[in-house]
Amino acid sequence: MNIRESSYGYWSSTHTFLWVACGAAIGIGNLVRLPYLMGEHGGLIFLGVYLLALLVVGMPLLAAEWMLGRWMRDDLVNGFRRLAETARSRRAWALIGWLALIGAVLILSYYSVIAGWSMAYGIRATAGIFSGMSAEAANTLFLNLAQDPERSLSWHTLFMVLTCVVVAHGFREGIESAAMRAVPTACLLIILLCGYALQAGDAEAALRFVLTPDLGKFTWRSLFEALQQAFFTLGLGMGAMMALGSYLPAQAPVKRMALVVLLVDTLFALVAGIAVFAMIFSAGLQPVPGLALLFQVLPRSVPEGIAGTLFLVSLYTVMVLVTLTSATALLEPVARYVMDRLRWTRVFAATFTATMIWYLGLGTLLSFSVIQHATLFGRNFFEWVQWLTASWLAPAAGLLICVFVVSIMPRDLVRILWGERDPWLFKPWFVLLRYPARLGLIAILLYSAGLMDGLASLWNL
Repeated sequence: MNIRESSYGYWSSTHTFLWVACGAAIGIGNLVRLPYLMGEHGGLIFLGVYLLALLVVGMPLLAAEWMLGRWMRDDLVNGFRRLAETARSRRAWALIGWLALIGAVLILSYYSVIAGWSMAYGIRATAGIFSGMSAEAANTLFLNLAQDPERSLSWHTLFMVLTCVVVAHGFREGIESAAMRAVPTACLLIILLCGYALQAGDAEAALRFVLTPDLGKFTWRSLFEALQQAFFTLGLGMGAMMALGSYLPAQAPVKRMALVVLLVDTLFALVAGIAVFAMIFSAGLQPVPGLALLFQVLPRSVPEGIAGTLFLVSLYTVMVLVTLTSATALLEPVARYVMDRLRWTRVFAATFTATMIWYLGLGTLLSFSVIQHATLFGRNFFEWVQWLTASWLAPAAGLLICVFVVSIMPRDLVRILWGERDPWLFKPWFVLLRYPARLGLIAILLYSAGLMDGLASLWNL
């Protein structure tokens, strides 16, 4: 069975698809996480291990997801069911599609809340209110926003409306057009911001923090952090890449495009991180992990005046743009499922699914205020959603994809999945997917679930 034609059409060109795919991979979580991990785990040594993990785990799985989507040309659940029937296997493999869709819904539900905060901070930065702000004032400002359900609800709603509008316009008129504008703009802005930060900030301290090789900082935990970052930075296991691949023509150079996405995603993260850390170190502050870096430390790092204000406004604009492109990629497979299964129009399907995700996002929003103390086994709603998606759903879906492609599908069907381009690369790709990728994903699952800490403590005994 050959790769069938898409009944919905195709991306305008390979280049436009690359902008969409890069936008889906570059998210707010990756904006400065890679440079921070480099600074904490050995600089260039960590970067080398991370790049190796991208090549042996990330790139083979990214290509596999695109090829699966291109073969199925369907919603993820029905697509995997049809693929399993073609492989003469159990239809239960449609579970992969369900895991991916559930992961996309959960991730987008809290992405929207965080993106709303970015929009709010971008508006506030235009007023110059962050100039000369103390640590206590910055912390209070963030808590006043996060713990005010009415304010957070407004921004959360606005971002979900934007995401819904883009997806409702279609994958070409909406997602492609938005990515063609947002991603180049974000790339240009981040380059300009880095140039300014290297001149006005402490460039030497930032480069030393990010790039200095230090073998003493690289531990067993560093290896698993590199593996985990290489998987999550590409948006794998969430259905987004498979959904985008369903609009790829059969002759698209999938393997080369995967390499381009890897390079753009890595360079964007490095440039953004250096820009942010240069400003932070120039203000005598220290990097911290997570949202506190972007919403509590960063606003205090910029100098007073118009230049500092423009820096913050531009940076929060970049955050909104890259989150919007990731959000549209996450909403697309969910809306596509509703379109195909219920035979609804794209506008109605996008509106329904966006509304459903908006309601789910209220749980994250209220986890910082009304229900922040309502916990189950020590976690509130937001923490449970993060833990489920990061520790189980996404890596489990990725692992099942590897198992399905290399162990369940007949080799002839896998070759059809691969296509006619670059036949000499088929065997290396298959071997990478069969061994390093599967082992890497098992390691990510064990580490994300906290099981490696137990094994390490037993080893120390």
